[in-house]
Amino acid sequence: MAAMKAHNPDHVFWGLGGDLMEAEGLDALYHARDLSVTGFIEVIKHLSFFKEVMASVITECEIRKPDAAILLDYPGFNIRLGVKLKALGIPVYYYISPQVWAWKKGRVKTMRQFIKRMFVIFPFEEDFYKKQGIPVTFAGHPVVERDFQLPERSEFFRQHRFDESKPLVALLPGSRRNEMDKHTQPLLDAISLLSQEQPDIQFVLAGLSSMSDSYYAHFYQLENVKIVRDEPYPLMAHADVAIVASGTATLETAYLGTPLVVIYKIAPVSYLIGKLLVDIEHIAMPNLIIGERAVPELIQSEASGHTIATEVLKLLTDPSVRSDMLAKLETLKTLLGKPGCAKIIASEIQKDLD
Repeated sequence: MAAMKAHNPDHVFWGLGGDLMEAEGLDALYHARDLSVTGFIEVIKHLSFFKEVMASVITECEIRKPDAAILLDYPGFNIRLGVKLKALGIPVYYYISPQVWAWKKGRVKTMRQFIKRMFVIFPFEEDFYKKQGIPVTFAGHPVVERDFQLPERSEFFRQHRFDESKPLVALLPGSRRNEMDKHTQPLLDAISLLSQEQPDIQFVLAGLSSMSDSYYAHFYQLENVKIVRDEPYPLMAHADVAIVASGTATLETAYLGTPLVVIYKIAPVSYLIGKLLVDIEHIAMPNLIIGERAVPELIQSEASGHTIATEVLKLLTDPSVRSDMLAKLETLKTLLGKPGCAKIIASEIQKDLD
């Protein structure tokens, strides 16, 4: 949005988004937090709400007649929306590709019908879409140009009263409520086991001000856990090891050079359905990009307190395990492109608008 306004400050944006997009000037029909649902069963429970959102977006399109639509990831909703937008004669751009290379490859045929240009963030996606006959641009990953605004490690530790002489383990259980629900008990079990093995370990949980204290109630009761809200990047960067829910946070943690253990749990039925449909070797983003199991992936029953604690201890106590992972994570930076992805995308779209 900022890059497009650099081309034309009169651009007006409206649609679906979160706080940062609203701060950039988005007129939000619905907030992103209300749309953040993962898993097949979970989505079905909210189906009537999603139909309401879809109808609202289409109605607004008919009234406002936008010059272009930019869809971001969110395939279950956006692919259906893209077809409807195309029918209204609205040019559709797609930024952050749905993982159709991993599952439901048949969706590519539908996407080919409405996408004017796909902007991808992983290098292997460019070849995939070229073979599918969809105009595509590898823009690079936005993480490479992000200003993480990191304080010095000593300042971060002083501010939150951590002891620099003791190991710090960061807990990033996910930003969605259902992720927090699933990951709380395994993390509590891991904290207990790790504390028995190394009583001097300090834990910090990445909290969100948008989530009430009740979501963190179990962690508030633990003396060796501090909850730091809305500061995920300092936690990722300055922790000795991070336990991270699968998603973008795993890539951010890896990019910042912190050893990590990836966990993920969803409803059992959703997992079984997903296992039948997904056709990839790795789930964690760092592993997908590097092309090997660079970081541990603990999914469903594997994401137990015991297994999590075992993997964290290896990274805290075995220098060879730690250095091997750090060497692999270093290769990420060359694979994610160069700064300027927002400018590339804005220029491509603006070229069509002029």
